[in-house]
Amino acid sequence: MVKDATLYNETLLISKAMTKCEGTPQDEFMLMNRDADNLKKLISQNSQEFIEYIHKLGMHVNHDEKTINMQNSYTTVLTLKTTCFKVDFNDNFATIAPLK
Repeated sequence: MVKDATLYNETLLISKAMTKCEGTPQDEFMLMNRDADNLKKLISQNSQEFIEYIHKLGMHVNHDEKTINMQNSYTTVLTLKTTCFKVDFNDNFATIAPLK
């Protein structure tokens, strides 16, 4: 049981494609858009759903715990395997699908 825990930093980083990807979209995921004007904002507003989706695609989890002077520190980094995605973003929704 964790008591008196404080979350100092939570970051979701999404990088743009470095090269053009080719492939067929697989396992489409849809996020409804209420007021986001860009994809990063939409994913941030739905970060838990997005993390559950990419977890199913396969990701690496790196968890580190440290205790120094009775102070516990935890860091968890989730890294998606290198994957290209097809993304359609509009005023009403965004669809995200990995390419194979």
